[in-house]
Amino acid sequence: MRFIQSLSETFSREAPKYKTLSLPKHRVDVDYDEKPIIAGEAYCRIWLVEMRLAKDVEWFKQRYSVVHAAVRFNHGGKSVIIPYLAAPGQLEKSIADNLDKVIQCNYPLTSLFPFNDGLVELQTGLFSIANNDSIGKFIKTMGRFSELLPVPELSSVIKLAEPVYRGIEDLLDIGDRRLELGYQQTFSEADGGGSNSLKAGYFAAILAQDNKINSDNLCIVNDSLCFGSPGTTKTFERDGKPLEGYSYMLFRIEKRKQQDWESLKTIKELVTKAQDTILLGQYDNVKQFILPAIQSEIYNSSDITKADRPHMIVKIKDFLQELGLQGVKVQKRSLYSIMQRPLPPIDAVTEAELASLEQLFQQNGQ
Repeated sequence: MRFIQSLSETFSREAPKYKTLSLPKHRVDVDYDEKPIIAGEAYCRIWLVEMRLAKDVEWFKQRYSVVHAAVRFNHGGKSVIIPYLAAPGQLEKSIADNLDKVIQCNYPLTSLFPFNDGLVELQTGLFSIANNDSIGKFIKTMGRFSELLPVPELSSVIKLAEPVYRGIEDLLDIGDRRLELGYQQTFSEADGGGSNSLKAGYFAAILAQDNKINSDNLCIVNDSLCFGSPGTTKTFERDGKPLEGYSYMLFRIEKRKQQDWESLKTIKELVTKAQDTILLGQYDNVKQFILPAIQSEIYNSSDITKADRPHMIVKIKDFLQELGLQGVKVQKRSLYSIMQRPLPPIDAVTEAELASLEQLFQQNGQ
């Protein structure tokens, strides 16, 4: 993609101006699981948590501020790029009268996606673009389109990603645009031998040379990048002050063990249909037709981790069997509720069925 290539070239030229770092867990005011993510076992979401715009640019008067991010990862066996554009209309409400102050953003740059294999690449830039009416309208339009992409069921909107990406590229190719601050990083799965493992936590890009800021003093308090007492204690929670005098962007990787199950529309509808059919006294129909359809949708879904596929099938099958045996004595459940149930014992017959399903769908490239 042209944007990724051109942004990489720009970063290479401007690298001395940028300080990038990951905040260690002991410098964050909330607890979280910092273990690197094993491929196929967790869901991730990348956030632009906050940003600061220093006063050296006449924001919204002479120039628009635009944050453009591109996240590339494997989804359903294919490499996809999810673009995001934070347009002036989103930023101006918070920033117009608060320049050089901390601006809370919490923009999701991606949906909650399964990290099943490969790499996750993030490139993002804070651009300023010369102000004129036509550019402003274009920016707002592309910003609205990009907001459609970070939805729970990514596969339902994936076809929108390419035209949105191309539109943002076109936007940044016209007019007088300038990169004010940028960040790029590629994350890999656990045990890769490097320091770039994909894991939960905060990281930042600061418009400052590395020797201007002591990283030991940087910390996170209430989702804000602060300057506080160094060390491994939590003293910084009391004396930490917002980092001032620099433009920066603060990001966070969110890690979850479970997907937003209710967002899996097709699977959810099939599970509801199966329950309704069972309550009509047609359990055999469910076993013969609907349950195989559920299994197929689960293994064909790009929004589920490899580890969750067999677990979903076992839990759904177990509940439907319970409903079929006890009928009205068992209440209908949502897909979310079914997935909160403990994993039932898996006998040899079920193991063989799951192995056959896995083999079948691997042959089909899933």
